[in-house]
Amino acid sequence: MKNRFAVLVVLIIIVCSLVGGFTGSSTAAGAGQQSSPNEFLAIFTEALDTIERNYVGTVNADQLVYSAIKGMLRALDPHSSFFDPKEFARLREEQQSRYFGLGIRVRPLLRDSGRVVIVEPPAIGSPAERRGLRAGDVISEIEGEPIDDWTSDEVVGHLRGPRGTWVNITVERPGIRNPLHFRVERDEIPIITVPYAFEVSPGVGYVKIDRFSESTADELKKKLESLKASELSGLILDLRDNPGGLLSQAIEVADLFLSRGQLIVSTKGRAEGSDRPYRAPGGAKIRVPLVVLINRHSASASEIVAGALQDHDRALIVGETSFGKGLVQSVYRLGNETGMALTTARYFTPSGRLIQRDYSGSSFDYYFLPSMTAGTGKPREVRQTDSGRKVYGGGGIAPDIEEPAQQLTRFEAMLTSRQIFFEYARRLTSGQVPAAGGLRLPVKSEEVGKPAKGPGSVPELEITDAILADFKDYMRSRGIEFTDEEIRENLDFIKRGIKQEVYTAAFGLQEGYKVGIQADNQVKKALEVLPAAKLLMTTGRLDANAGNPAIK
Repeated sequence: MKNRFAVLVVLIIIVCSLVGGFTGSSTAAGAGQQSSPNEFLAIFTEALDTIERNYVGTVNADQLVYSAIKGMLRALDPHSSFFDPKEFARLREEQQSRYFGLGIRVRPLLRDSGRVVIVEPPAIGSPAERRGLRAGDVISEIEGEPIDDWTSDEVVGHLRGPRGTWVNITVERPGIRNPLHFRVERDEIPIITVPYAFEVSPGVGYVKIDRFSESTADELKKKLESLKASELSGLILDLRDNPGGLLSQAIEVADLFLSRGQLIVSTKGRAEGSDRPYRAPGGAKIRVPLVVLINRHSASASEIVAGALQDHDRALIVGETSFGKGLVQSVYRLGNETGMALTTARYFTPSGRLIQRDYSGSSFDYYFLPSMTAGTGKPREVRQTDSGRKVYGGGGIAPDIEEPAQQLTRFEAMLTSRQIFFEYARRLTSGQVPAAGGLRLPVKSEEVGKPAKGPGSVPELEITDAILADFKDYMRSRGIEFTDEEIRENLDFIKRGIKQEVYTAAFGLQEGYKVGIQADNQVKKALEVLPAAKLLMTTGRLDANAGNPAIK
């Protein structure tokens, strides 16, 4: 009851704040004056009391109040949200780019014996790495309890915990008969938001930003320094599948590429101080041709960066129309360890575009369909870049060059969903494949995950005919039916899938990622149009002869 009333106090504060904004408004047709906040709260309290006394089942008052607040916010817009204590703690972890745990990545793996969890490469210097956990280890027990029927969230919940506490885990390791037991002390683990940075082609850098949290700008600066970005002939900034994050970090990232004083974004709202422009405070640290990759899952802060660079003719935008989230949420810490993200402003790109998609009558489709404006016949807002190029608002950032993501074939999707490459790579690297010559690629733990120091630092793996024959035998043992034609049509995909998982296990996520990205058609397009990006940076123009006839 104490917790319930603490939450109810929170509700009173929220309702008074929200309802207070509507007092004094005109009457609705066929209705009387709107209820005052006190009248509304009296109705709510009476309803809650009636439910607690009369409902047929057991009542969790806290959850009822949480649901009431969530419903109230949902009536405003799709992005205003309430967070219960567990959700709010997770949000703060993501914003602060850190959590307390072991520093391992886990994934569920379906096997005949049930659901188990596999350890991917431990973070360098993490408790798991220091204790000797490896990529491919199967966690079978936590604190002596089998986890075959646990979900991934349950496993993660037991592995995380306060700094300085210990957890006992048992793992099965390929090539070792008996289970291994580890006692690991939890510690602070950084959440990496800029996971990949390397030369994707000689002289051309590639950087991937997963989301925008408190460490993102600093991470990006370090990655660009390691690449010697100012000496590159071009740079690809990958914002695909980036859901956004902190506005402050989007501004710091855009500032690296824009001139001092250039407008990055402006916000407009009803609350005091919400109307303001944000300009590049330092500016122009990286002056190389720039291509930005976006897709339908690029949202919020990633759209702020892409929109600013597009409006100032600083980068060529390639890919698919972005999600279309032009609303700014302020996060409030509330009582009982809960929190709320409330939409307090709209943001506009430098040219004045509002790229928020339509959410009237929003439903499940709002999040999972392409831009709601596309194909509706509704006219889109037209603005101009600094050089006078047309750009469009009202439904995401439209790329300068459209390049849809390549879709998997049915056979490729089946192999991926059943994690066949991942499982076969474990078999291959543990020396269980005679056709591979007893291949054992995992190297010393202190070397795993470190960036390659140059050509030849990562040994080349050839997927031979003998390995392919063994792979086909392995698929048959897993009950997978296939034809010779399917193998021929998907041969490059199969070789790349095996190689990527082997490199991930042996040399870390980045080396595996490099293998996978070789077939990425959007990255290939970005490389192809770098001459156009150079022309855009130097003249503000796009020319049909600038390396890509599709550009207009």
